Amino acid sequence: MIRKTHRRGPRHAGARTFAPPLSRVSATLLTLGLVCAGSVQAQSLETQAAAGKAAPTESTVINLINLLVKRGVITQANANDLIREAQEETAQVKAASATRAPAGAAVVNAPTQPGDVAVPYVPQVVRDQIRDQVKQEVVAQAKAENWALPNTFPDWVSRFTLDGDLRVRDEYRLFGARNANNVTNFMAMNQGGGFDVNSNTNSVQAPTLNTTGNRNNLERFRARLGVTAQLSEQLKAGIGLASGNDNGPVSTTATAGGGFSKKNIWLNKAFFSYQPTPWLNVLAGRFDNPFFSSDLLFSNDLEMDGLAARFERTLPSNRDVTLFGTLGLFPIQYTVDNFPSNSVQKVGGDTKWMLGAQFGAKWKIDEHNTVKGAIAYYDFQNLRGTLSSPCALYAGVTSCSTDNEAPTFMQGGNTLLALRNIVQNPNLAPGATPEPQLFGLAYNYRLLDLKGQWDTVVANRLKLRLDGEYVRNLAYNEDKAFSAASLPVNNYDSTSINATRNDYRSGPNGYFAKVTLGEPEPNSKGQWNFSLGYKYLQPDATLDALNDPDFHLGGTNARGYILSAAYAVARDTWLSARYLSAREIYGPPESIDVLQLELNARF
Repeated sequence: MIRKTHRRGPRHAGARTFAPPLSRVSATLLTLGLVCAGSVQAQSLETQAAAGKAAPTESTVINLINLLVKRGVITQANANDLIREAQEETAQVKAASATRAPAGAAVVNAPTQPGDVAVPYVPQVVRDQIRDQVKQEVVAQAKAENWALPNTFPDWVSRFTLDGDLRVRDEYRLFGARNANNVTNFMAMNQGGGFDVNSNTNSVQAPTLNTTGNRNNLERFRARLGVTAQLSEQLKAGIGLASGNDNGPVSTTATAGGGFSKKNIWLNKAFFSYQPTPWLNVLAGRFDNPFFSSDLLFSNDLEMDGLAARFERTLPSNRDVTLFGTLGLFPIQYTVDNFPSNSVQKVGGDTKWMLGAQFGAKWKIDEHNTVKGAIAYYDFQNLRGTLSSPCALYAGVTSCSTDNEAPTFMQGGNTLLALRNIVQNPNLAPGATPEPQLFGLAYNYRLLDLKGQWDTVVANRLKLRLDGEYVRNLAYNEDKAFSAASLPVNNYDSTSINATRNDYRSGPNGYFAKVTLGEPEPNSKGQWNFSLGYKYLQPDATLDALNDPDFHLGGTNARGYILSAAYAVARDTWLSARYLSAREIYGPPESIDVLQLELNARF
């Protein structure tokens, strides 16, 4: 006997509701299972009928064949032939049974309740046709999904995995009407051997940032492509290429234009990944940021050079709790081996490092609530600049002893100090000696970072994510900065590069909060999200060289909100819009709004 089980729920009056639709192959396999089960039952009934115990039911076979027609397994013409054949065979079985069975014998395993169907016999031709149909459809599906011929490609091909993404962006940069127009660009001042800050010998305006000229319809794009090779069960190697206007660490976005000239491609990733156990992974080379963090500290495009070990393990006593952590050692900047090049005495120097340690936990409270949190400590060593020994540039010296302490990259916001102790030319009048100056960081950065995330569901159907992060620079000390041989400088005093203690403003704190409604990362057609965030980052809360390059156009000393929305138009393809509105915390007015309209794809 085969029992048809009906789904409970709304349905049209007088109509039977079957299980949810399956693929054609799956539906055929399901029908085959039902028919085979019915065939076994039919054979049993046929044997019993031959022994005089029961007579088959003709209408059951007819109903089954009609169902096969409805499902598209056989045609109506074939069904008519099968029904005629089934009727003839049923009549023969009944006749044979009548000569052996006593009058009034009951049918064995007859239907006992609504929904039960007794299948006494399925002709062999039906079984053969269903088998051939299933075989054809399964083979077609296997070829379409490339699992029918597993040995078509060499073995080494299966060990490689490709991944990448593409983004096209239309960007608008809008500056406040009251913005100051003389914000110093210290990164530009450090290039080309320094900038002469002596107004008596240099009448050229110091390099400044654009804070007044709007930029509309700035067409930009990002393209990244990576390949990963499975060298052994535990060892992988990966290489990644990316676009980008320059070799800066925080962005792989390139700007269109330039007379249709070809764009740069950079080596963005090169790493080994060793996983000796399922819960431990060791990375070496240049790889994705291994820490649980936001762009408050590290740009989303930032790749890290060095060595990192990551672990993630579920508690045996509680499978809903997972512990994770990361330890890392990352070289940021090496001093030049042969420095100064035109001197027999070499300075040498210390490598600038970042040491990172993070520990956290993820707890799945229930089906709709998951929380994740971590505490991290990032120690940036040897970043603080120092004043050089007396440097007689007028005598033909081309560099001073601490020139190699100038950062290789800055976005803006951190407090700086002059690195060169320039000796005055005794043959010139006082104040008549050129002073080409370089600038380095006034503080070390030892960051305490707290990061939390809560995923839940609203109204039992909408996903909601809450993100929060707080950072504090434990090395921040104004007294120590002003007691150094070189006084700190920043953008607070808009009329002079050097600020007095009364004018100086900075701070060691930063935080970020964000609410996301919908799918946090849309990857299926129709998925969407909407988010609102607020960011506050004092000038020396973190290293300005590594964080988000879009908010306030990069760096620190900024506060404001971020509004964004995204909608997936296809699998792993989505449209997004972001509006970032930021202004300075301290210093002259510097309000910057950024609008980004994007089409993204991931593969």
